[in-house]
Amino acid sequence: MATGGATTEIVLMEGAAIASAEPMLAALCTKVFESFDPDYLAQRLAHLVDPVLHLAQRSDGTALGFKLAYRRGPALLYSWLGGVIPAARGQGLAAHLMQAQHDWAAAKGFAEVETRTCASNNGMIIVNLKAGFQIVGVEAGDAGHMMVILRKILKNKPERA
Repeated sequence: MATGGATTEIVLMEGAAIASAEPMLAALCTKVFESFDPDYLAQRLAHLVDPVLHLAQRSDGTALGFKLAYRRGPALLYSWLGGVIPAARGQGLAAHLMQAQHDWAAAKGFAEVETRTCASNNGMIIVNLKAGFQIVGVEAGDAGHMMVILRKILKNKPERA
């Protein structure tokens, strides 16, 4: 995939390797999200079960976006956190990251992916719906923001040997 004249690759990190990437991931989150507390990331990372990170980066190593997920049961992958830096938005990178995450999850035997997003984040809701998610509920999130709960059933692909 090309972004701004440079090629983009998706790098996969699993398990303990993600902890070592925490400083990079925290810096990326501060670029992706308007207000982000790096301590929130550090506290949550320590408790994720079987975390998996899909990181989009340029060939020079510049991080452009990511999808971070973890196991929430034997067949459910929870896509917890993700985004693309403002300069790389509008180029299909979020959809590309999502597809990479779902392909990985299907190959690993997950049956479903679940995510939540702020009800006001229309762009992310649309990306999720286009990717085959269905809205399965709403809930009041932290600070009273309404959250939309979305799920997608995966078509499992056996992992290649």
